[in-house]
Amino acid sequence: MEKENSLLSKGLKDGLPIGLGYLPLAFTLGVAASTGGFPLFTSIVMAMLSFTGVGQMNGMALMAAQETYWAFFIALLVINLRNIVLSLSLSQRLEQDIPLWKKLIISMGNTDEIFALSIKYKGQIPANYFLGVMTIPYAAWFLGTLVGGIATNLVPQDICIALKMALYAMLIASVVPAMKKTKPVLFVALISAALSWLMQINSSIENMFGGKSGVLVIGSIFSALIMALIAPVKDKKEEE
Repeated sequence: MEKENSLLSKGLKDGLPIGLGYLPLAFTLGVAASTGGFPLFTSIVMAMLSFTGVGQMNGMALMAAQETYWAFFIALLVINLRNIVLSLSLSQRLEQDIPLWKKLIISMGNTDEIFALSIKYKGQIPANYFLGVMTIPYAAWFLGTLVGGIATNLVPQDICIALKMALYAMLIASVVPAMKKTKPVLFVALISAALSWLMQINSSIENMFGGKSGVLVIGSIFSALIMALIAPVKDKKEEE
């Protein structure tokens, strides 16, 4: 029992920086939800059940646009596909004989940052350590969303709009460095924009894919496939 508490404490300490990093993002999501017309209770529930910034932001946009369930499903599936890979990798490193209830909680908290930190643990990753790592970030996600939703009624509307736009700035900032570093990523972005625009011109095609959000997702998938065929990533041995 003492060892388990020690692992939990170590996880809490290691996860603190991630939690501090999640606070401003969650705050911005709370502001975006409130200015988007979502009740405070709804935004809090979304934060607790959807522990993903990009997924939650896109989910709110889809709901606000009254998109179809099909578009909602496809968009969030594509956005969170990487989590399948993360979970498969994590499952090979976790200690054995973990109770099912702990596995379910761990699967909920396996975000990019938490995974990257936990996977550095030497040897098999104890369940209590991982639970400790994810506790503060998850609490910060909830708290930031709550404060952001409440603050919307206390600060000027112009500031709330600016904070809402910060989400899109964050997404652009995450893509631009990769675009500068490698031309294939730049081409993927350009091809995706062109395909999405072409599909939106034809209303029948747009409706077939579940509206504008669905078209954006399909355009992204096709552009990635095209670029994968034209400029596949070479193995280091092949380059040598």
